[in-house]
Amino acid sequence: MKDNQGATANLTSGDVSIARRTILNVLVRVSRNRQTIRSIGALLTSNITSSVLTAIGGLLVARFLGPEETGSFRAFTIPLTYLIFLHLGTWDGLWRQIPYYVGKEMPEQVERLAAAAGAFNLLISVVVSCGFIFCAAYSLAHHDRYGVFGWFSQALFCWGVFYGGYLTSTYRTLNHFVAMARIQVAQTVLTFGMVFLLPFLRFYGLCVRAAFPSFLAVWLYHRERPLKISYRLDTKALSELIKIGLPYSFWGNLYTSVWFATESALVLSLSGIFALGLYSVAAVMRSAMNSLPMAIEQVLTPRVVTTLARDGSVHKANVRVIWVTVWLTGFMVVLAVVVSYLLDIFVPYAIPKYVAGIPVMNVCLWFSVVQATFLPMNTLFATGKPWLYGRSVIAGIVVFPLATYLLYPALGGLLAVAVGSLLGHTARTLAAYVDLIALTRRET
Repeated sequence: MKDNQGATANLTSGDVSIARRTILNVLVRVSRNRQTIRSIGALLTSNITSSVLTAIGGLLVARFLGPEETGSFRAFTIPLTYLIFLHLGTWDGLWRQIPYYVGKEMPEQVERLAAAAGAFNLLISVVVSCGFIFCAAYSLAHHDRYGVFGWFSQALFCWGVFYGGYLTSTYRTLNHFVAMARIQVAQTVLTFGMVFLLPFLRFYGLCVRAAFPSFLAVWLYHRERPLKISYRLDTKALSELIKIGLPYSFWGNLYTSVWFATESALVLSLSGIFALGLYSVAAVMRSAMNSLPMAIEQVLTPRVVTTLARDGSVHKANVRVIWVTVWLTGFMVVLAVVVSYLLDIFVPYAIPKYVAGIPVMNVCLWFSVVQATFLPMNTLFATGKPWLYGRSVIAGIVVFPLATYLLYPALGGLLAVAVGSLLGHTARTLAAYVDLIALTRRET
């Protein structure tokens, strides 16, 4: 009888212990889900605010300035867009390795890599900034005022590109999304407010509007940075980051900054400054539409990497994003259709100087749909295999110039570049899905 009572007591104690662990696990999952929802909500609010203000600001820029002035400023931004590759993959390395080491519970590695990447990106910011200052001085010597202000604006803006790019990589991976969202809103609001300088400053106002808010955001990112560590140029840690990140950076830059710069360069070459001005307004709308898919991607990517590092399962990593992708893609399709209809109504009244750009604006709306469908490709990034993640870019690179070349006689330079680029993005996404499906099947 006593033995039965003891067994009953032990069973009860074991059941209580299991129940406690179950409740604790549920609470942890609820807490994590709340954090995820809060992060997505903060970035979603930030990006909706950014989208609305960016779209309105773009309309006001087009209202105040003609295509020649906006095109002239856009020409100064092309070199820096090509130079982004100078970070040598340190952002991508951090984006991949920090959540990986978090999943492995190795915080000392996180600090070591972040310190090396911070020192390197500070150095690159100084070097590139000095290069643009030299260009501004050359323009000053030749009495080219547009050149002076255009190049000097890039000298300041490059700090937001390189050092700002490093800082936001640490925010993404350490779940400080709420703080980052607040800074993004502050930068967007300031950028929007400065649009009212344009009727008075014209081209020079575009320079100030690009440089000052970006430089201020970098200061805020630095002040609120999650890792308040001393930077040191640790060559061993830097080599690890570059080894991991450079292959990703190669494909990433090829698909983003180099691709975008090539679009601008082709429009300028094939159709001139006026067409580049039309394209710049369409690009603003494209950026505004892309902000929602990119906000969700910022939150999901580190979680996909951590899940793969912890569980080692591609299928489990895919589960995190597949239904989000379905709903987001459907929403972006509806939004693109609605906005396309509104463009035909409002552009002739709001920005009549840019009526000729309505067709290219309509094309640019659909980039957001492709961006939404690309969310599951974060699983390929999480595998740590750059070739697997990046080889689909080759399909896009082949399709983009080929489609532009074939469409140019029928559509003209501006529209041919936009449609060719959209087809290139679509080809890259479809090729990436083929790789993802093959990877999942190999696992099962």
